[in-house]
Amino acid sequence: MVKPERRTRGDIAAAVAIVAIVALAAGLIWWTSDARATISRPAAAPVPYLTPAREVPAALQQLWAADSPKTTAPVLAGGSVVTGEGSTVSGRDPVSGAVLWSYARDLELCGVTSVYQYAVAVYPDIRGCGQVSTVDGKTGRRGPARTAYADPEVRLSSDGTTVLSAGDSRLELWRSDMVRMLSYGALDARIKPDVPASPVCRQLSAAASSSAVSVLEACPKSKFVRLTLLRPADDEDTPEVRYVELQDITDESGAQVIAVSGTTTAVYLPTPRPVLNVIDETGKTLASLPLAAPPAPQSTTSRAGDLITWWTGDSVLVFSTTGANGLEYKYTVSPSGPHAPVGPATVMAGQLLVPVSDGYDVFDQRTGAGQRHIALPRAPSVSPVVPAVAGDTVLEQRGTQLVALGSG
Repeated sequence: MVKPERRTRGDIAAAVAIVAIVALAAGLIWWTSDARATISRPAAAPVPYLTPAREVPAALQQLWAADSPKTTAPVLAGGSVVTGEGSTVSGRDPVSGAVLWSYARDLELCGVTSVYQYAVAVYPDIRGCGQVSTVDGKTGRRGPARTAYADPEVRLSSDGTTVLSAGDSRLELWRSDMVRMLSYGALDARIKPDVPASPVCRQLSAAASSSAVSVLEACPKSKFVRLTLLRPADDEDTPEVRYVELQDITDESGAQVIAVSGTTTAVYLPTPRPVLNVIDETGKTLASLPLAAPPAPQSTTSRAGDLITWWTGDSVLVFSTTGANGLEYKYTVSPSGPHAPVGPATVMAGQLLVPVSDGYDVFDQRTGAGQRHIALPRAPSVSPVVPAVAGDTVLEQRGTQLVALGSG
């Protein structure tokens, strides 16, 4: 009969050594992992969805305020008001400002925006601002994530269905599940022979919809900028591209892409006179809107329902996204007496709310006819006041601070 094999002391020592090595490797992986560097505090209970306001309040007063330097506009996700400061993303109650959930990493945030019910937090690594985490605004639990090469600084924007991350040399368009729909610009490593590994042009300004991205570029071999129209294709890194050459427009002129709706682009051009052109996907100019003066450097855009509004520095231009051309000019809200617009507009209970120097002016959303004025003391600032509505609460991004307003 064959004798059974017996373990020797050497076998036991080898097994112990293997277990120790595996444990050490696992410990090192955990120590250097994102999980160890993440602090996630989900909501104690699901956050209720917001109920649309039935009317605009007769009066407004401040309910709460919170620092949020990592957002450029009020961010809403799944019933939560989202703020970003330092390394932390917080979901807050719209009325009280109480923190309902939070998510943080050991890295300084690049920026925060939202898409559908998700807050989208972007963090840096050695490849730029390309570490992306989402948080379900209703539960505070982590959602889809992604990582990619990006510029050291990026500008985040969302049309509610997609997120655009744009830097000086590269941009990407993400779906709500963080799948990349489109990428354009520099790469840190060549993936395909026909995809450049280094930037060809510097990207000055960009905007997007779920169907298209438009970007102004300054290229080394041209003294004038060009408008590049991008549409997603089968391969995300080889989008459909169309160039629109812009004569006499330099990279220091202040030209900028204002908004994209569908495949239609609104772009500001400063010469030969200040004008806002609406351009279709073929590069054809559908409409030209002369401006009385060049916009302020801090001019900004907001989306509210079917409207896009652009604050030029002293006026608000209102556009519809439901017209036959995808983006159609409706009317302009100009300064009236002491009431000068200080930011783009939002929509509440079917009415247009425009922040002015001493409160809000309320307008008929369809016609632009003035309705009434809501007095609200507000300290003067060079930063625009960017409003949004969360149920019965009016939110304002004032520079690095988010302020909530209500009837009290």
